[in-house]
Amino acid sequence: MLVNRLDSWIAVVSESSTSLIEKLSNVINFADPPEFFSFVCGQWELEKAGTPSCWNFLVDSQVILRAVGQRSVLTREQAVSLARLAMEDDELFDTKLLRCLLARRLWPEEVPVDEAMRTLEVLEALGDSKRLSMTLLKFSKFPDKFVQSKAAKILGRCIESPDVLDELFRNSDGRVRANLLEGIGQRELPGNFIRLIERATGDQHTRVSSVAMALRARLGHSGSAALMKLRAKSKLDDVRKPAEIALRIADGLPCRDPQDVAKRALLGDIDALGVVNPEPAMGTTVDEVDGKA
Repeated sequence: MLVNRLDSWIAVVSESSTSLIEKLSNVINFADPPEFFSFVCGQWELEKAGTPSCWNFLVDSQVILRAVGQRSVLTREQAVSLARLAMEDDELFDTKLLRCLLARRLWPEEVPVDEAMRTLEVLEALGDSKRLSMTLLKFSKFPDKFVQSKAAKILGRCIESPDVLDELFRNSDGRVRANLLEGIGQRELPGNFIRLIERATGDQHTRVSSVAMALRARLGHSGSAALMKLRAKSKLDDVRKPAEIALRIADGLPCRDPQDVAKRALLGDIDALGVVNPEPAMGTTVDEVDGKA
């Protein structure tokens, strides 16, 4: 839940030096502060128009960094938008965002769960995280399973080592394993990890096996396509719903493999049955709880 305008500014500058707060008070009336997101975006627009602004000051003083990581200050959409603006001038903003989360904190006990989740949400939305992969691996051992799950989805997109992915897949939480597979599926050529995908089709967790079979069907495996069709028609919610979600995930993923026709045929057949929403949608692998997945 977002806090009021004054509390937003307090949350952002709570760890700032006295001198920085004094400088900020020259441009912000803390007795009646502006709404944070609108003010910062306005400063960015002034900067791009060549008009005097305090955008660079907000960036250099890490005010933007701290705000992006705070769920009480910005919505997820606002945080991602602000991070993208910052990335236009600083391509290492994502690295700094992750560093800001971990700086001067004992790992993992002093790293706030909400701040970790928000940081990972933003990194996921920003895209390529390969250069951050070694640091992100730390979060695969974070005590909170929702944080592990979000990290697994990002790592599935960027880790190249099959051995590391195999280790991540050994996680006991089905949510984590399913999201790892979803991340792998977001690659241009997920077939490079077909052994893991095939092993996952036999997973005891229905969501995990459904995502794996949807990916396998996407790669042209007719048996998985037929089984997913059966699951999507099941009268059992525990079977049907994971299948529907997995198919929506597969339909929303980029597919540059030669078997794209097979995937589209599969989804087209199921759409004709009226089981899956015909509109392509990127669903989460598991039900979200307070935006956590």
